Amino acid sequence: METTLLFLCKCDSPLLDLTRPWLSRACDQEFKHLAFVGSGEICAPWYVKDFDDAVRQVVDLLYESDGTAEGKIKTFLLRGWFDGSARRVLGGCAVLRAIAKLLRSTTCDDSDMRKHFDRIIHVDCSLWKSSRTMQRTIAEELNLRHVMHIFDKEDEDDDFRGVENSSRKVIPRIASLINKSLRDERFLMIFHNGGSEDIDLVESGIPLYGEGKLLCTYGGRFLEDKWKEFKLLHTYDIYIYPAAYYYTNIAPHIENVLHKEAAGVIGDTGMDGINTETVLDCFLYSLFLTTRLPENFTGVDYGWATHACNYWICDGILGEDKTWDIGNTLYHVIPILGNSTYETRRLASYLDGQKKPYVGWYSVTSNKLRAEDISNVPGSASSYFLTFQGDDPAYVRNDLFQLASNNLRVLKLYNCSFTFASPPFQCCHNLRFLWLDHCANTGKKQSGGPSFLNLLVLDIRFTDYVFLPQMIELMTNLRELNTKGVSWKTASHAWKKLQKLQKLRLTESSDVVTVDSCSSVDMMNLELLDLSGNTHLESLPTLSSTRSLKMLILDGCSSLEQVALQGAPPLLESFSFDGYGPAENWTHSIHLPQKELRRKSPLAPVQIVKVTKISLHGCGRLHNIYLHALPNLEELDLSGAAIKIIDLHAMYVPKLKKLFLLGCEQLRSLIWKGSPRLEVLHVDTQGTKRSVVCCGEQGSFGFQAHIVFTDGRFIWSSSDGLNSRSQIAVSKVYLLISCTSSSQTNITKSIKEIGSSRQGLVPTRPLLPYNDIAMAKDVTCSLLVWNCQQLQTLNVHIEIGKGSYNLESMQDEGNFRSFAAFVVESLHVHDNCSITAIPPSNWERLKWCHVESCPKLHSVFSRRNGTYSFWCINTFSASDLLVAYCIWGSVEKTWNDLYYTLRSLQQLQHIYLYNCPRLVFVLPISFTLPNLETLQIAYCSNLRHVFPWDHEYTEEIASGFTFDNLKHIKLHHLHKLEQICVVKLTAPALQSVGIRDCWGLRRLPAVTRQGPKPVVDCEKDLWDKLKWDGLRAGHHPSLFETRHSAYYKKTLPRGSYLR
Repeated sequence: METTLLFLCKCDSPLLDLTRPWLSRACDQEFKHLAFVGSGEICAPWYVKDFDDAVRQVVDLLYESDGTAEGKIKTFLLRGWFDGSARRVLGGCAVLRAIAKLLRSTTCDDSDMRKHFDRIIHVDCSLWKSSRTMQRTIAEELNLRHVMHIFDKEDEDDDFRGVENSSRKVIPRIASLINKSLRDERFLMIFHNGGSEDIDLVESGIPLYGEGKLLCTYGGRFLEDKWKEFKLLHTYDIYIYPAAYYYTNIAPHIENVLHKEAAGVIGDTGMDGINTETVLDCFLYSLFLTTRLPENFTGVDYGWATHACNYWICDGILGEDKTWDIGNTLYHVIPILGNSTYETRRLASYLDGQKKPYVGWYSVTSNKLRAEDISNVPGSASSYFLTFQGDDPAYVRNDLFQLASNNLRVLKLYNCSFTFASPPFQCCHNLRFLWLDHCANTGKKQSGGPSFLNLLVLDIRFTDYVFLPQMIELMTNLRELNTKGVSWKTASHAWKKLQKLQKLRLTESSDVVTVDSCSSVDMMNLELLDLSGNTHLESLPTLSSTRSLKMLILDGCSSLEQVALQGAPPLLESFSFDGYGPAENWTHSIHLPQKELRRKSPLAPVQIVKVTKISLHGCGRLHNIYLHALPNLEELDLSGAAIKIIDLHAMYVPKLKKLFLLGCEQLRSLIWKGSPRLEVLHVDTQGTKRSVVCCGEQGSFGFQAHIVFTDGRFIWSSSDGLNSRSQIAVSKVYLLISCTSSSQTNITKSIKEIGSSRQGLVPTRPLLPYNDIAMAKDVTCSLLVWNCQQLQTLNVHIEIGKGSYNLESMQDEGNFRSFAAFVVESLHVHDNCSITAIPPSNWERLKWCHVESCPKLHSVFSRRNGTYSFWCINTFSASDLLVAYCIWGSVEKTWNDLYYTLRSLQQLQHIYLYNCPRLVFVLPISFTLPNLETLQIAYCSNLRHVFPWDHEYTEEIASGFTFDNLKHIKLHHLHKLEQICVVKLTAPALQSVGIRDCWGLRRLPAVTRQGPKPVVDCEKDLWDKLKWDGLRAGHHPSLFETRHSAYYKKTLPRGSYLR
C-alpha cells in the first residue's frame, strides 16, 4: 500500500522560511529538508492511501476547520506532493479539480456539504490570461449574468485605450457586486492561479471578512513554477508528502497524480481524440531529457520553444491520426521544462524505468569524451541528442547509429565532425527530425550524401552542409526547414519540389537570399517565412505565390530599403520587423515571439536599418504587427489590415512622416504621443476604402491629417498626438466622425445652384403653402436664406455625422478638449440620432458651426467647468433640432468666467436657426454682440426670447444692449416670440426686418434717427400691435419704412363648402 502524509501548517506571513528551529523537534530526521511557510504549529499528519484519499482528507479538513481569526476568511494553500525543500510541487491543480468535482457530484453527501457551505465556487485560471478574465470567471460561477455586458463594455473600452489583454485589471463595481454576493455566505472558493504575478483576490471582490473559505494552488499543470505572494492573511499551507519509509514504492502513486494532471490538460484543450498517456508522454519527454543534464546546466540547447511539438510528432508519441493538430494544441497547454533542477531530477528518479518509451530518449553531453568513448546508440533509441562542449568539433564514428538504424527518428548533433558525403546517420532511413548545429566536414566534398524520404523537420545551423538539388527534391514530406548562418544560393531553384513545406526559416545567411526563380506552386502551402538576420538582403523576394502565408519575419534585415508586398498574401496574419535583430528563440506556433524574447538592445556590431518605406496594403487578415527600432522609416501603409492597436511610441520610428490606415475596420487605438516629424496621417476605420480628401497643396502645411471613425472612443488614444502635432505645425486636419462620406458634397451642390444675381443666397423653404401663388413685387426678404459659402471647411475641421456613436465618451478626454479649444476652426454636426450634446470645449478658434438633423440633441453647447470662450466664431447655424432647448447654456458668475465671458462671441456675425420647435432661447444675455450682423430664425414655435435675461448679471445689463452692426433680422413662424431681447436692444445699423407669423411679437429693436430708415416687412395687423418707447428713445414707427404682404393671414381652403 502506497502511503503519503498530509501536513497542515498555519501561516501568518506569505514569505517562505527554510530554517525553522522548531522543525527538527517536530519532524523525524527523514523530513529534515522540509520547508514550511509562516510561524504556526504543525498539525498532526494524516496517512493518505492514494490520490482519491488525499482528496477526501482535504475535504474533511475544510469541513472541520470552522472558526476564523479576527473574523477573516480562512485560506488554504495546497502545495501538492513533494518534500518541503522543493521549490516546485506537483499535483495541486489535479487535487483541486477533483475536490470541486466531488463536492458538486451526486456521490457527495449533500446535506453534510450544505452544513458547512452554502456555495461552491470553482475558478480554474491555471491557463492564466489576466486579472479581468479571472474576475469574469468568478462572476460566471456566481451566476451574475446581468454584469457580463459590463465586462464586454470594459474590454471594448480597453481596446480603445490600447491596453493589452494580459494587462487588463479587475472592474471595481463588479468587485462590489461579488463582495455583496459572498460576504454573508459560507462559501468555498476553489482557485487555480496560473499567473506569474501576485494576485489580490480582495481587489477582485472576494471578501476579507466573513465565514467563507478559500482553497487555492499556484502554477499551471504538472509542476508549479514558483512560490508567489498570496494577499490574504491567515493562510494554511497543505503539503502532501511521501512517507519516508515508502519512498521506494512511491512511483505508482506519483504516476497516478501525473495522469490526473494529464486529464486536466485534455480538458483545457477541449479537443477529442487525446488520451492521458499521450499527454503524459509529452510532458515526460522534456522531463527525462532535461534531467539527463547536470543541475542548472545550460550547455545543451533542446530548442523546446521551437521544437517540442516536432519532437512529440517525429518521435511517434502522438501516433498517426491528427498528429499535427494534436501537437499544436498540446504545445500551448503543456509546460515545457527548462534547466534541470532538484524537483525535476527527483520526479524523474521516481518514474525512471516505469514505462518503456522513456528508455528510448537519450541525451549525451561532454567536453572530455573522445569519439571512441561514446557508446553506440542502442537499438531502442528513438531520440538522440549528442553535444560536445569543447572548442573543436568531436569526430563521430560511422558506426555510431548502426544499432538504431531502424528505430531512430529524432537526431541532433552539436559540435560534431563527420564526412558530409557519407554521414554516420545515413543508415537511419526512418529519420524524421534532423538538427545539425556547428558541425564540420572531415571529407573533401561539402555536398552529396543520402536523402531522407521520411524527413519532416530539417534544422541546419552554422554548418556548411550543402544539399544537392536532387537531394532536396526527394524530401517531398518535409514540412519545416530551418537554417541559420548557412548559404542557400545553390539550392534555391530546387525548392519548387517542396510543396508540403509549411515553415521556412532562412536566418543570418552568409549570402543574399533570393527565391525569385520559384514557380507559382513553389511554396503554395507555406505558412511561415522567416528571413530575419539577413543583413545582406537588399530586396524582398516575390511572395505572390505564397497564397497560404500567415507570418512574415524580417527582424534585423538592415539592408532592406523598402518592404512592399506585391499581390499581398491573402492569409497573412503576422508581420515583424525588429531593427534590433532576431528574437532570441523561434517559436513553434504561427505567432510572433513574445516581448520577453525580444532583444532589449541592437546586436553588435550595430547595423543601421535602412528601410524607409513599409507597405502592407491590402493584407486583410493582418492583425499582429511588431515594428521596432526603425530609425529611417518615413512611410508606413497598413491600409486594409485587421489590426486593433497601433502604438507609434513603442515602435521607435523617429523619422516617420507618412502613415496610412485606410479601411482598417478593426482599428481601435492609435497610440500616438507626438511624433514631431509626422507630416501626413490618413486614417479610416470604415470597411470600404474611400478616397482621401485633399489636404492642401504639397508643402503648404507642416501636418496634414484625414481621420475617419464612427466610435467616439477612438479619440482616447489618438488625441494626444493629434493635439500636440497640430499645435506645433501649420496644420490641415479633417476629423470625420461618421459612417458615411462627408457632407461636403451637399454643401458644394448648394453652392453650384446659386445664381450670380442672388449673390450666394440659397432658399431653404417657401413660406406659402401653394407654389402657384405669386408674391407681391414689393415684398422683400420673403424667403429664409443664408450664405452657404460661409460654411466651407477650414484648415482644421470636425464633422460629426450619421452613424457615429459613443460621442459622450469624448467629453472628458483632456487632449481632445485642448485640440477643440486651440486648433479647430470649423464644426459641422448633422444627421446623428445619438448625440445629446456637442463635446464640450472652449472652442476658442472655432470660426463657424453648423448643426442639423440631430433629433436627440438637447443643447448645442452645454456649459461645463464654468466657462466657454468662443473667441473667433463668426457664423452659427442650426436646423431640424427637434428637442434642443437652447444653443448656448448659461454662464456662471465666477472670477474666471468673467474673463472668458467678456471675450466670448465678440466676433459672431451671423446666426441662422431653422425648425427647432422646442428651442426656448439662444443665449442668456450678459454681454453685447458688437459684430452681429444677421439674425434669421424660422419655425421655432416655442421660442419666447432670443436673448433672455441672465439673472446673475442683473446690474450689468439693466440698461440694455447695443448691437452696433446688426443689419438684418428675419423672424418667421415664431408663434410664442415676445421680443428679441428682454432688456432694451438698440441696433443703430439696422437695414431690414422680415417678420412672418410671429403674432406674439410686441417690440422691435431701437434705431438711430439719422440715416436711411430700416425696411420692415411684416403683416399689417402685427405692425399695429407693436409697442413703442418714443421718438427720443429711437423707438418710434416713424423711424421705420414698412412694407406689408398681401397674404399674411392663415390660408383658407379653395372653393366653397356646399350646405
